Amino acid sequence: MHKGHFDLVINNQARQIGRALFWPAVFISLFSVATSSSALALSETEKEWDRLQRGGTDNLDANRYWLAEPLLQQAVVKAGCFGMADLRLAKSYGELGRLYTIRGRFAEAEPYLERELLVRQQATGDAGDAAVPAMGSLVKFYLNYGTASKGDLLTEEILAFVGGKSRELASQSKGKLTLQAGVPLSGWAGSIQPSQNEPLLEWAITCDDLGNQYRLRGNYDLADRLFKAALDMKSTILGKQHLSLANSYDNLGLLYLTKNDDKEAESYLRESLEITERILQPSDWQVYARLDKLAKCLIKRGKYKEAEELYLKSLSFWKAEPSKNGEEARVFYALGCLYSDQKNYGAAAPMLHKALELSEHFNGPYSISLVPYLQKYAYVLYYLGRRPETDHLRARANTIAADL
Repeated sequence: MHKGHFDLVINNQARQIGRALFWPAVFISLFSVATSSSALALSETEKEWDRLQRGGTDNLDANRYWLAEPLLQQAVVKAGCFGMADLRLAKSYGELGRLYTIRGRFAEAEPYLERELLVRQQATGDAGDAAVPAMGSLVKFYLNYGTASKGDLLTEEILAFVGGKSRELASQSKGKLTLQAGVPLSGWAGSIQPSQNEPLLEWAITCDDLGNQYRLRGNYDLADRLFKAALDMKSTILGKQHLSLANSYDNLGLLYLTKNDDKEAESYLRESLEITERILQPSDWQVYARLDKLAKCLIKRGKYKEAEELYLKSLSFWKAEPSKNGEEARVFYALGCLYSDQKNYGAAAPMLHKALELSEHFNGPYSISLVPYLQKYAYVLYYLGRRPETDHLRARANTIAADL
């Protein structure tokens, strides 16, 4: 090949190689600029959304609704730039729904709260830890302000979520136990990793909360299923002796009392009291509160002697120091009522006298809380023939009630 021709070939190849190297570099450079511009635009969008969301929420919390509404509406639009599976969009929907709920504009609030849940589920996955509490919040809205039938359907979904998780955790306790020399014995102990406890406890709390909602609405079947779902979840993750279980037994006891299934109620209330007494000091108000519920259940069942023994036992709770919540007055009042209902007015009178003294000391001489004490004591004294004292107590009760 001629040297001049060889040089020309080499130069042409060099130029081709240069072009091959140059254009990818240009594309990379242009892509970097575009990516940088996109990131910058997103950053500005995020800042603007944060400004709108924060301003709307601050005005909402300060009851400046006329300022909050347009800001939150703009925040919803801006959050749409992040996609339909972004928790910021869920937050914007939720706050606008909250504003409309507070303002009594329930028909406007409902779709925003529904969208909030949908986005949360898309962002975290249907089985996300936050799904059940978010569903519970929407159920409460449906029951109190929206479409109750929608609440029932969503509650069934919650029960399916929680029931499935409870079965999954319970199955872990059924593995075969193998004993090996030199290997420490281990097995399921009724609890899981602490990091997993918190979200699952949220599920149980949601079920308890909704159970109370349904109990008050008279839907005892759903209330029963929700309370038992909460109890199963707590038993699995906390073991059998945690105070939180006493709350669930307490809820079930109250539910069965409402249903007039007093025998079942007594069983649950006994469980509640036994757990509470094992964990808390006798002077704690929760101990007496649960003892009182059990005693009232026993009275309803005609077990007066057992109820009396419970109340007499509770008088020893405050030997070290007076009760902080007025429980002592309520114990004497309960004993006085118990004796009065059995027409044992001689035994009832000193109990009610002591109850009135303690209540006056705790609440003051003009408190509306004294009225039932005055009225019941007057009733007992009437049957004991002590008319002047009866009239005085009734007049005092009437005066306090009239002043308020």
